Amino acid sequence: MITTTTFGTWLPGDLRGYVDDGIILPGNPALLAHAKAMIKGAAVYLSRDEQAAALDGLIAGASEFQYRLIAASIESWHVHFLIDHGFDSVAVMVGRLKTRMRQAIRSTRIWTAGYDSRYCFEEREVQNRWAYINRHAGSRKLPPPHGNVPPTSFR
Repeated sequence: MITTTTFGTWLPGDLRGYVDDGIILPGNPALLAHAKAMIKGAAVYLSRDEQAAALDGLIAGASEFQYRLIAASIESWHVHFLIDHGFDSVAVMVGRLKTRMRQAIRSTRIWTAGYDSRYCFEEREVQNRWAYINRHAGSRKLPPPHGNVPPTSFR
């Protein structure tokens, strides 16, 4: 499962907590203040139309690179997706899909550098991540994953 945020919306030190090198850390007001002082430009929040375009870009990118998209949630300030990316590295897959979503929105800077990845080695982990994503308001309802049967609809 991949989580990525839009530029400037979830900074290091965020009081909601933040992820650094895969470790969830508590909020840190001093670090947050420093991160805000360093940021150049306004935070990016996706409109409903941009969220729909990002989803279209994610679906098209997954198809183009022969990844199996299992679940997706596109919110105004972050994206979750559960994906089987075959033999490509996580970094390559995320880079490709963030690029396709940005191109679909027709914008320049959208995403924060980096991402959070959670590996799912067991069917139960896949089911739990699928359920987590589908609890989000921006989720696109898909049938629960089972075996190698790809989902048929993303809307």
